[in-house]
Amino acid sequence: MRCHEGYPIYVAIKGTVFDVTNKRDTYGPGGSYSLVSGKDASCSLGKMSLKPEDAHSDYSALSESEMETLNNWHTFFSKRYNIMGTIETA
Repeated sequence: MRCHEGYPIYVAIKGTVFDVTNKRDTYGPGGSYSLVSGKDASCSLGKMSLKPEDAHSDYSALSESEMETLNNWHTFFSKRYNIMGTIETA
């Protein structure tokens, strides 16, 4: 997915969609977390993985510690970015 300068950048965690456009350098093309942009990548965040195969919404197989990590990410995003809506996840 190509991210154009004039378009917003969204990241979803556990079905909550956040607008991370103001951190284009991090979540946009070439950014360290660009893999999680434009999708619900809850599994990836829970595992702290930037592997493409982990960038999906199904976090049902995460361990207890990985779930804690995912919940911490959700809290982090909730305090720093505007919520744009929700999506249904697996």
